[in-house]
Amino acid sequence: MAENDVQWVDAEAGEVADAGVDERLDQSHERFAARPRFGGFGEIHDCILSPLPGLLVDWAILVLVLFLLLLLGLLLGWRTVLWRPRRLSGVTRSRPLLIGHRGVRGSLPENTVAAFRAAFEAGLDGIECDVQRTRDGVLVLLHDLEVAGCRVAELTHAELQSLAGRLCRLEELLLLAREYPGTLLNLELKSDRLRSRGLERQVATSVRRSGLVGRVLISSFDPLALARLRLLAPEFRVALLFAPDMPRWLRGGWLAGWLHVDAIHPHYRQVTPVLVGRARTRGLMVNTWTVNDPEVVGKVMSAGVDGIMADDPASLLAAVGRGRGIREDGS
Repeated sequence: MAENDVQWVDAEAGEVADAGVDERLDQSHERFAARPRFGGFGEIHDCILSPLPGLLVDWAILVLVLFLLLLLGLLLGWRTVLWRPRRLSGVTRSRPLLIGHRGVRGSLPENTVAAFRAAFEAGLDGIECDVQRTRDGVLVLLHDLEVAGCRVAELTHAELQSLAGRLCRLEELLLLAREYPGTLLNLELKSDRLRSRGLERQVATSVRRSGLVGRVLISSFDPLALARLRLLAPEFRVALLFAPDMPRWLRGGWLAGWLHVDAIHPHYRQVTPVLVGRARTRGLMVNTWTVNDPEVVGKVMSAGVDGIMADDPASLLAAVGRGRGIREDGS
């Protein structure tokens, strides 16, 4: 082979070799380019934290769900397990309790010492009356929220008496009740405003001083008044009043569980064996008002109520077959 031929072959072999090297270099560059490159701390930050927003959302949803479940459990527990209605330890009369609505109505002025004494002397087991607070802090027993167009809460005691005459004070009733041990005192808190100006606190203080807490049942149509009393004086027994003409969310007494009441006071038209049976299951007392028809008295007694409020003690006692009437002087 000539020398020139050898050189040509060597050159060709070199070109082939160079081509192989170039191809390997290209493949290496491609592999290197495919590998993740270190782009500094900014790239590390992106790689680590980019999934975090999604994780945070997941954790937030999980925490929210757990919180809602815990809240639901607490609410259900508050209305069921933690709700334990209590009896009145100081009331020793047998059921059903016969209760004078505002003492006596008709034969004597209502909500007066004479009316209350007449109800007790007639043989009733308790009385019901309405409590309001005057502007100067006197607790009076009066049903109407207004007298002569003026709100009772806006009048002083002297101004109120100038318009309504002599009114019985709560302290007078508590003193009278000491003469009739074992009887019930149902005090209805009268309020129609969000703020009561200390009515609940003052009533609780007066009853505590009298030593009759075990005989007093505090009732109201106003759930806020009952809630305030439960917070201020948890030892008191409370009752929720309701009637068929109230707003739908109030008329059925479903707030009883949330307020932890010890009794419900439905209007007599709302009393049914089913209602009383459910109340019995919860350990609630059921006292109904105002039952002046002897036939209705029999029906609510058959349903199993614990107490019956009426205007006329004589008629109520006659309807249940016991007791005696009263004279006009209340004796």
